[in-house]
Amino acid sequence: MRRIDILVVLLCLLAMSGLGVGMAASATPERMASPQVAALEAAPRPEEFIEGSVGPVRTLDPQFAATPAERAISGLLFRGLTRAGSDGTVLPDLAERWEASPDGAVVTFHLRPDARWHDGVHVSADDVAFSYESVADIQVRRIDRFTVELRSDAPPTSTLLRARLPIVPAHLLGDVTPSERAAHPFGRAPVGSGPFALLESSEDAVLLERVGAPPGGRPSPYDADVRAEVPEPTPRSAPRARAHLERYRFLLYPDEAAVAAAFEAGDVHAMAGPQPADLVRLIAEPGVQALAFAGTRSLVLVPNLRFAAGPLRDAQVRRALSLAIDRDRIVESVFAGSGLTAQTVVSPASFLFDPRSLPASELDVAGAHAGLLAAGWTQGTGGWLRPGSDEPVTIELLVRDESAAPLDRAIAELVAEDWRSLALTVDVVALTPEELVSDRLRPGSFDVALLEIDLGLDPDPSPLFASSQAFVGGTNLAGYQSSLMDRLLADFREADTDDRQDRSAALQATLLREMPIIPLVFPDEVFLTLDEVLGLEPRQVGDVRDRYSDVLAWRLARPRE
Repeated sequence: MRRIDILVVLLCLLAMSGLGVGMAASATPERMASPQVAALEAAPRPEEFIEGSVGPVRTLDPQFAATPAERAISGLLFRGLTRAGSDGTVLPDLAERWEASPDGAVVTFHLRPDARWHDGVHVSADDVAFSYESVADIQVRRIDRFTVELRSDAPPTSTLLRARLPIVPAHLLGDVTPSERAAHPFGRAPVGSGPFALLESSEDAVLLERVGAPPGGRPSPYDADVRAEVPEPTPRSAPRARAHLERYRFLLYPDEAAVAAAFEAGDVHAMAGPQPADLVRLIAEPGVQALAFAGTRSLVLVPNLRFAAGPLRDAQVRRALSLAIDRDRIVESVFAGSGLTAQTVVSPASFLFDPRSLPASELDVAGAHAGLLAAGWTQGTGGWLRPGSDEPVTIELLVRDESAAPLDRAIAELVAEDWRSLALTVDVVALTPEELVSDRLRPGSFDVALLEIDLGLDPDPSPLFASSQAFVGGTNLAGYQSSLMDRLLADFREADTDDRQDRSAALQATLLREMPIIPLVFPDEVFLTLDEVLGLEPRQVGDVRDRYSDVLAWRLARPRE
């Protein structure tokens, strides 16, 4: 569902960066000679992987999971129709295959006949229809027990990426009203279809246990009035390899600092999202590895283009100011080197990124100075003067305060320092999110604001730049209007799979020239682990659940002491 949060443009949340469609592979372990009885008696206990996370855990229903721990754990308990591949592909998950209609509007998914909920009931088209009934922009139709259609105006690739939405069991939740869902016992004792099932839970920890393939036969952990008869299992075409990790424990902490302390003490194997200062300290420790998952959220400067008096109203000025920003310094000093510099709103890690749209130089202070002169600005004793004005230019840069966004102020001060090197007067003003949105952004009372946006794994910038969204309260916060941009956006949205790369390239080239917003950086999603943890493969992730896409390949190099 596309929506604007208070400060985050959250678009195509269930999107991903792959044009290719891969097939999941599973291998059958080589058969070994029968072990001796003594060897059987000395078999090691199940491998237990321990991750530290910020709690609390109030619900594990994926629709209501909000804290980092809730979202991470639900990602192991539930599956979608598809999952993220490591090389920009879409892989099957609950769906074993799919095909798109000739016009690309309909994607038909065929479910795995061996997929079961943890209580033994088959995963069916009814579950998919139930899970998608409230999703905007997608219409779902049940064809038969194991076949379902998703209809959308988006290209097939986007539909496949959005099909990562966690599917929930209709036989347990079908009679639960939306108002009852958030407080339903399902959230505390979930029944999923993922590689792990809930074994036990407390205020301090959650323990998951690997579920064999196909999962089944486990009773529901709570009573439900609506239960479907468990059908006979469908024979599988091939055996599936078991996970290397048999148990996955989450230890819950009140904040990121406490998680970092637990990781440093060796109490946990892994942690996600360390603060930059913690990251620098922890990666210096022996035996620690940092995996950088390229993220889809970015930090950008949004200028006010609604009024001619705005200091960034001229595209030539915006390009000049962009040239003056040392993005590499932001990545290094604010994010401890874990991030990608941004020139357009499409991440360099995205399959739609076009390197040809990059400028010859990302940092060019002399070029920035020349650009201001070319825009008709003149430099006087009191600062820069715009054409026809005798008042020196002052740029007010708005940011969220530290309680809402701890790193924004540091980023804004670096940008201001770069612009001051051009002899510009820049004031950084920190506001609460409510003040920033209600008092400044919505009425258009600002020069430029540092904001966070997220276009997802299949980036569609239309809501950011479409003229139809330039009204007060619309998603085009800059108020940018261009008939050329509107046409390019429409062409991109209507493109089939073969044309999307070229149309995206044309769109990025125009964004670089017009600079309706000034992109800064795509921070990485960092996952710290001990070096005994093997099998993790970084990829671009649009959601924390994507990090667990290859969890079946994870293993520990040696038993934990």
